[in-house]
Amino acid sequence: MVTIHPCILRHHRKQDGTWNVKVRVSFDRKSVYIPTNIFCTKADLNAKYRIRSAEILDRCDALVRRMRDAVAGLSMIELEGRDVYWVAEYIKDSLRGQEFRLDFFAFADSYVATKKPSTRCAYTAALNALERFIGRRELDINAITHTIMVRFMEAVDKEPKMVWSKGARGIVPSSRAKIPHGASTRHVMKLANIFNEAKLRYNDDDAGRVVIPRSPFDRLRKVFPPSEGQRSIGAETMQAVLDAQPDDRLERLALDAFVVSFGLMGANMADLYLAKPVKGEWVYNRQKTASRRADKAEMRVPVPECLQDYIARLQDGPSGWWLPALHKAAGRKDLATQKVNAGLARWCSRNGVPRFTFYAARHTWASIARSKAVGVEKALVDECLGHVGEFQMADIYAERDWSLLADANRRVLASLRW
Repeated sequence: MVTIHPCILRHHRKQDGTWNVKVRVSFDRKSVYIPTNIFCTKADLNAKYRIRSAEILDRCDALVRRMRDAVAGLSMIELEGRDVYWVAEYIKDSLRGQEFRLDFFAFADSYVATKKPSTRCAYTAALNALERFIGRRELDINAITHTIMVRFMEAVDKEPKMVWSKGARGIVPSSRAKIPHGASTRHVMKLANIFNEAKLRYNDDDAGRVVIPRSPFDRLRKVFPPSEGQRSIGAETMQAVLDAQPDDRLERLALDAFVVSFGLMGANMADLYLAKPVKGEWVYNRQKTASRRADKAEMRVPVPECLQDYIARLQDGPSGWWLPALHKAAGRKDLATQKVNAGLARWCSRNGVPRFTFYAARHTWASIARSKAVGVEKALVDECLGHVGEFQMADIYAERDWSLLADANRRVLASLRW
């Protein structure tokens, strides 16, 4: 706790017989004395050298009030690892009007508003976790330090599974056990993106104006295991998926969607859901990376003959879409993913297969492509998956040979029995 009081140091008497009023700033059992432009004579003090002049007391009160207002916004978390000298300098800079202050949450809200709804959810989860950690939705960007972020990651790892409660109208702890899946790492990666965007916006290196000099996220130890059910299921389980003949309609829908995604080089649900009728070759812009690639993440995938039966079963539903069964099952693409994942979970449970999700189709395609039997080179796998890679300038200047991607997909599909 920071305490601020005006005082007179008796032994600091000047040659003209006056005393300069000092402000004692105390924190963590240590004190610093800040000089002021207020002076006292012997007549202004009592026998114990305490100020008795009403005029000087009023001036001191006004100054102390400004100093206390300067530190009022600092929480104990923001003061973590600071000493009294830092607090004193913080007060002086605030009074000079030179301290750069930026509400991290306010800036984050404006930054996140520019993101797609699917991306916005991850940022919102990270900011909500930070709010739970500090106890309020206000934080000066200068208070974000490496130490605080380490403690934040530890707190996220220890807190229970958090879910939205309609009754409580907020996020509450769940009664279900929490599955470790690298949430703390994902959160700090999102917070780091926001922090670095603030640095780009407010720092001006050319002018020598660096108001946000630190990089508190650089030395954090990030552990990011794959999410449950998103790992590659392997060629053997993939073959079992191809051979499956379930009677359950939901399982059939889920397996068909999984196989189609796999056969189209790990296509995402968002792109399959919004695909218009296709003849021969599916041309689309991958939604997840379109805004981050100079080529708008354009993809061209010849539709293999081996997928026709699976696609045909997914064409039962409202017209206007390539795979209307997905629209028939759910009104939104995220709900379609949930529906498919539920069907996959049911099939896995009935057949004694470790649970996997729809997204595992991409992991499986990549794993089989990189296997010794197929041998697709790593850079080509990245192209087939539509990733944002290291060759962004090549993507701009070099015309892509789509036949290489089509050949890679043929080799992957040829490694299985259809």
